Amino acid sequence: PLGLAARAESRASAVHLETLRVGRGDSEERRRVWIQPEDDVPHVRDRVRRLAESVGLQPAQIAAASAFTAAAAQVLDSADLLLCSAAQARELGLYWRPMGGIDPVRGYAVAAADGEDAERIERDLAEGLARCLGASGDEEVRR
Repeated sequence: PLGLAARAESRASAVHLETLRVGRGDSEERRRVWIQPEDDVPHVRDRVRRLAESVGLQPAQIAAASAFTAAAAQVLDSADLLLCSAAQARELGLYWRPMGGIDPVRGYAVAAADGEDAERIERDLAEGLARCLGASGDEEVRR
């Protein structure tokens, strides 16, 4: 599961994108949501952008970073938010909350040239691979 992480702790149980909307007369800088490269895929990025558009955010408020480090640096140095897993937020010392309105998830697929290799990977390495990719022990490993 992906959510939004920030330097400041939120009292809300979820972060709703409409809270990032800035009024016409406001002089404060617009906060952005940074999408890291591994989540810059249609099933994540497009859902986030559609939600942002539906609540009145400016297109530039949803930004895809060229590298994870670039996205993390932007969030660590501002009031911006990072679309990430709870584990990534903990590693960066950020406060994480689920995203209100949608439940984006990060997924991976294992491919092999040989069917036997794919079966062996699924059978013997699924749990280890999930752990390396940041999936928590609470989540089911799809086989």
